[in-house]
Amino acid sequence: MLTALGLSEDEARIYVELVRRGTCRTDRLPGLCGLPPERVEASLAALSSQGLLSHTRGDPPQVIASPPDIAGEALLQRRTHELRTARATLALLAAEYRTAAVPVEAEQISVEFAPDEVVALRIEQIQRRACEEVLMFDLPPYVAQVDDLASLSNDRELEQLAAGVRYRTVYDRRALEGPGGLVRIRRYVEAGEEARSATGLPMKLVIVDRELAVLPAPRDGSGTDTGCVVVRPSPLLDGLIALFEQVWSTSLPLAPVTGTKEALSPELTASEAQLLTLLLSGMTDEGIARQLGLGRRTVLRRARALMDRAGAATRMQLGWYAAQRGWVRAAARKSTGGEGPDTCDGA
Repeated sequence: MLTALGLSEDEARIYVELVRRGTCRTDRLPGLCGLPPERVEASLAALSSQGLLSHTRGDPPQVIASPPDIAGEALLQRRTHELRTARATLALLAAEYRTAAVPVEAEQISVEFAPDEVVALRIEQIQRRACEEVLMFDLPPYVAQVDDLASLSNDRELEQLAAGVRYRTVYDRRALEGPGGLVRIRRYVEAGEEARSATGLPMKLVIVDRELAVLPAPRDGSGTDTGCVVVRPSPLLDGLIALFEQVWSTSLPLAPVTGTKEALSPELTASEAQLLTLLLSGMTDEGIARQLGLGRRTVLRRARALMDRAGAATRMQLGWYAAQRGWVRAAARKSTGGEGPDTCDGA
């Protein structure tokens, strides 16, 4: 971990050894640390220049580590200052990057194009910036072509959820119908994601802290995605946020799919709530059967049982009854404009 302070692996190893041993002869360090003498000599010089050790008088030469709580704190403060300076430099470079090759009057540009090769990187980068909330439209096709959607994993989302960042995701029906779709969604919901389902989402979309958005670039003549567009604060970003909130407000909560207790009615078992959610999401009977590992006839029989209980002649009537009885309801932990952390640390 001392490498985070700017020490090399050799320097960190030698310093830790000296802290544990106290005064030590320099000619013994190569054997104790398993390093060639020339690397030990170079590392001792570097540690000495940073105030992390002192040479004692006498023959043979000896060295002693400086107190970690004093010398280490000074090194930490120096490193922190360097990182702040680097961050300020990056901000200046970012401003130059956005204005490069554009007329002076277009300095307030709010849209940046990124080619296919960096799409995954851009999405990773803006998620890492999130301090409060990430909003997403999720639908195929995905960057990684897989036969089982359960093998896809947004590790950055899982890390951010654990850190307290709120995620709200609307999944297109096609994301549910694909093999392993429910398994993949369950992983995120169990980690804290608020998930809903809609039919026919207009695009993929990621919005971070209402400050940045990423969406697919306009398609070329072949009909395939040709990169992504990064949108910064602007009327366009405001429109994307409004679009998300409108779709979110009319989408079907997916909490019952995962068995979240908060979203289940006492009148339904977990398996019934799961079936009901998939029915109301618009999935076909074949798709539901595939996701639940059931036969199509079993799905039809269980759907019919729910309709009989509700006194419904059609699935549309079943949906109305389910809404009236609270069988399916939002399980959101916060309101749409909920409070988030006041500050965010990190570069």
